[in-house]
Amino acid sequence: MSIDRDSLDPRINRLLGNVLYALIALVLIFGFLVGVIISARATNTDYSKKNLESQSPSGLRRPSHLKTWFRRHFVLPALFGRKHIEPIGYYQLPTRGQTLLIASYILVNVFFIATDYGRDGRSVNAVGNRAGHLCMVQMPIMFLFAGRNNLLIWITGWSYNEFQVFHKWIARVATLEAILHSACYGYFAAQKQWKNSDQTYYDAWMNGIAATSVMSLVMCFSIMTVRRRWFEFFRIIHILGGILFLIFLFFHVRSMPNGYTPYIWTCVSIWFLDRFLRIVRLCYFNRNGRQTAKIKLIGTSTLRVTVEVNIPDIGFQPGAFYYLYFPDSWFFWQSHPFTAASWRPASPGTAKAPNKVIVALRQTTPHSPQTSSDEEGGKKKNRQLEKKKQLERKVVYEQQRAPQRAKLTFLIRARGGMTRSLLQQLQPGGKLSLPCLLEGPYGIARPVQAFHTVIIIAGGVGVSTALPYLTTHLSQEVGVTKRFVLLWSVREGTMAEKTLEGVKGLSFRKDVALKVYITRSSEKDSWRLPLGVKVRYKRPMIEESILKEARNRIHGTPMAVIACGGGPVVDCARRGTVMALEHAAGRKGEGEILYWEEGYGW
Repeated sequence: MSIDRDSLDPRINRLLGNVLYALIALVLIFGFLVGVIISARATNTDYSKKNLESQSPSGLRRPSHLKTWFRRHFVLPALFGRKHIEPIGYYQLPTRGQTLLIASYILVNVFFIATDYGRDGRSVNAVGNRAGHLCMVQMPIMFLFAGRNNLLIWITGWSYNEFQVFHKWIARVATLEAILHSACYGYFAAQKQWKNSDQTYYDAWMNGIAATSVMSLVMCFSIMTVRRRWFEFFRIIHILGGILFLIFLFFHVRSMPNGYTPYIWTCVSIWFLDRFLRIVRLCYFNRNGRQTAKIKLIGTSTLRVTVEVNIPDIGFQPGAFYYLYFPDSWFFWQSHPFTAASWRPASPGTAKAPNKVIVALRQTTPHSPQTSSDEEGGKKKNRQLEKKKQLERKVVYEQQRAPQRAKLTFLIRARGGMTRSLLQQLQPGGKLSLPCLLEGPYGIARPVQAFHTVIIIAGGVGVSTALPYLTTHLSQEVGVTKRFVLLWSVREGTMAEKTLEGVKGLSFRKDVALKVYITRSSEKDSWRLPLGVKVRYKRPMIEESILKEARNRIHGTPMAVIACGGGPVVDCARRGTVMALEHAAGRKGEGEILYWEEGYGW
């Protein structure tokens, strides 16, 4: 019985596309289950009923040796050496865990393209069809992972930056498959079908070439150098390129019998839904009008932006970040994400002038004056009588208290574009007030309250991520967390002084250690930092500090590490966590060590 290859190939392609979706779904489900387990155990702090031989005081199970070994060798470390966030040359390498997923994804695509097509001489055409089909299948995933309102962020607990890594690699694989598809069809048409091609085929061919060309250009303009130096140019090219790509792709596949247009409409729906949700967030959080942003220079190029919010609650939590728009600036179309360093809810505020005066007269019993020949005694009694009369007349003011608006505070390092414009607009006194719009909140709060030891490593404005966790811990009684360490590396003492001026209660908490490392100021400079802050004038030994905390913690208790800041700081924190895992692997029954990274950059 002969097999009709023309009918078999599309079915195989659809099957392989569904298998690719299933594999991606399995990875996401695994991430979801891990997040659920961590969250469930984080809320279970009633350890009095737990068997301490098998569980730590917070309810987090002690990890197996196999799990610890796998995480310290194949999940957490940088791919090569010590650099992950910090680029190597012009390229940023993924972690080993990310590399395992990416490499598996690439191998699956290569295997699908290289599967048997038969021996009837149609291999070039079949390879082109397979590559084109797999490219189309990946389009919705690529658009979904790129969105701000990606529901998978909340489902899996993975950060926005992690989804950006996978978005980039899916886009690269899809682009290479589009190039392969175009090359195969170009070869096939030139060798066999070009003379017999009609206008419909020619139009589809030209639109396909245009779509592939646009996709390739977008990928070329998405390299790290372009993103970091000319972010707005990259952003515009990304948006316009994506729109042109979908238009050309639609005209390329609309006449094909295999029904590829639903993939395009799915991409369009995802794109419009993400933009619609952004508009909804903008309208909801600015429903009472524009907010007011007060900008102050607190360092050479560091701005503190305090936004007076005109709604009672804006969904603040540790790890939350918002997009800021400044509609009255030259860069009104730009919006950038900034992590909120602090949140002050609305309060009754300060007193205004009195609006009503009430005079209350006390009823006193009349007294008969006493005569005395002693003049001094009479004067003394007169003074007492006058004082008594003053006490008898009470003036009571009913004062109105003006509601104090809620405030969000951001720390911004001026680089280029909008942030550089804000720095240049500052008045001679280093202050500026502008109307702004808020979009958010985004981001996920990490369950640090479930860990006996918490150490947060921050660099520069990365302290914005750390401060909400610190203030939340200070506002609560000592619970599961018995050791909270914040290690902050900052260039200027002025920035440290202005940033920490609202932090209170450190001197009364023996479970908290706040260590500030000032790297570009002299010891002779005097900074008024809160009581309890330890200051060093050198670069921090991040890896050694994490390893020291891991060694000094109570045996069997869990430890959490959060890193936020630039590449060198975050990469050192990652390496320090790996060293802590190596130490834990050599001790039986050691507690869990989890690592979360809040990278600053695109």
